[in-house]
Amino acid sequence: MKIALLFAGFLFACSLAFGQDDGNYIIIVNGDSLRVNLDSDYTHKTSSGEKISFRLMQPDVLTYSDDMISFQYDKIFRVTNAKVDEGIEQCAILNSTGTGFMVQKYKTIDPSGLTQLMMNEITKESVNYGYTKSESPFSRTLESGHTLQGVRTTLTYKGEKEIYTVAAYGGKDEGILVVTMLLSEGGSEDSRIIDLFLETLKIL
Repeated sequence: MKIALLFAGFLFACSLAFGQDDGNYIIIVNGDSLRVNLDSDYTHKTSSGEKISFRLMQPDVLTYSDDMISFQYDKIFRVTNAKVDEGIEQCAILNSTGTGFMVQKYKTIDPSGLTQLMMNEITKESVNYGYTKSESPFSRTLESGHTLQGVRTTLTYKGEKEIYTVAAYGGKDEGILVVTMLLSEGGSEDSRIIDLFLETLKIL
């Protein structure tokens, strides 16, 4: 378990390597495979001579869903997935300023008792560096009706501010652990990443 918690911070740092994928797409028209890109106009001539005009578009807000959770996120990001340990999977989004969120999904234990331990792991390097730390309880009822319980920490140092939240919802031998990270220099655009996530997060 300790290895899983330590590895979470590493995955946060590395998730920048998995940026937006700008690769080609394939669309099937009357049995013909066509390679296309987003937001480009195409005309396809069918075997009967009919011309079909089309464009492949992506909505501004996308939905991530798996067997435990679902949430919405901006299309400029890509959700990264990883297996942290046996029975623990993780999905995350992190932008270039360090703001983002992570969800660890536990299928063998209730993670409700891990919130403070996770927070200590996330913030200990900053505290050792000299950041001032203040904590307060955190509670949020999700759109699905489940309530996350945990702790919110604000770190300050020479005018810089970082806000971390670690919260969990657990059942019998399962549950989720949610981490959000907000850096002040990102402004309202960074806040929107976390706000959209928390406003649409559902436990299935």
